[in-house]
Amino acid sequence: MNPINHHPDEATLLSYAAGALSQPFVVLIDCHLQQCPQCHEKIFKAEAIAGEFIEHSPPIEASNCEALRDSFFATLNSEPAPQPLAPSGSSEHQLPAEVAVVLSGRDQKLPWRLIVPGMHSITLNSSDLHSSGSSLKLLRIAPGRNLPLHSHRGSELTMVLRGAFQDELGCFRAGDVADLDHEIEHQPITIGNEACTCLIAVDAPLEFKSLVPNLLQPFIDF
Repeated sequence: MNPINHHPDEATLLSYAAGALSQPFVVLIDCHLQQCPQCHEKIFKAEAIAGEFIEHSPPIEASNCEALRDSFFATLNSEPAPQPLAPSGSSEHQLPAEVAVVLSGRDQKLPWRLIVPGMHSITLNSSDLHSSGSSLKLLRIAPGRNLPLHSHRGSELTMVLRGAFQDELGCFRAGDVADLDHEIEHQPITIGNEACTCLIAVDAPLEFKSLVPNLLQPFIDF
């Protein structure tokens, strides 16, 4: 397995530990945690440290929130884990069956929907993933193809399940996560000889920078 070089932001992991993420984002983080002991450790530490902060901190005034947040992240990055971690690969949530099929390499028979030539998607619509304004999708892009240049109207997490892509932020391979918001503008392109299959959680549509993708957006569901 390739080393994981790109992880969710610490603020995203903290929101996960606090139960503040919508279900599509939780599922994606679960998938990443199954492959990333480093983030598994941060989640475990965040839960333990948060408990200490709640137990021993006085009532928080609004003016002190930023200082308290900085203190929390400093502690998160400096303290060792308070006890051994759960084994890598464990997860308290059941991953969607389609994700397990992709990870097994037997995804050719999944009900992929053609978006444009070389690009297919599946929207995961099971009842446990229903979350107002958020969605979870699988996206498969053929070798050498790219998504149009775009930014984000909200938050997006993208995890590579198979293959690899490259964009303005670097090279992303299996297990890597791109944690994106409205400030990021990029154009991912598949690299290597294998199709790139990603799990994508979004809470708002993408914002394409050229005319044709904008016109097609109602039909491609992105």
